[in-house]
Amino acid sequence: MKQQRKSSSTEQNKKHYLFVQRDTDDYTCIKLVDDKYLDVVYKYGNVAFAKNENTEGKLPMKFDYDIIRNPNNVDTESQDFINHIGDILVELLEKQLQDGKITFKQ
Repeated sequence: MKQQRKSSSTEQNKKHYLFVQRDTDDYTCIKLVDDKYLDVVYKYGNVAFAKNENTEGKLPMKFDYDIIRNPNNVDTESQDFINHIGDILVELLEKQLQDGKITFKQ
């Protein structure tokens, strides 16, 4: 990965991840900065929600992700990692909903 053009953090997420982007890319990635997944850089792909709640009363979410950089060879296919970046995705979606940047249609 070449030098990252910009990185920023929001007040809510500055301990867990940063937004990063390379000069050559037209998309923003997420760089994890917590110890367990230090310096893993990834981007989200498709995100979808189930139409119905599961037996636990939760609305399952599915998403794709691509690993851009993994300098410490972290297991990025483990359920723990997927849950971790899923939690980040939920934070991002909640923030965008609060800011009026996205809406959900039924």
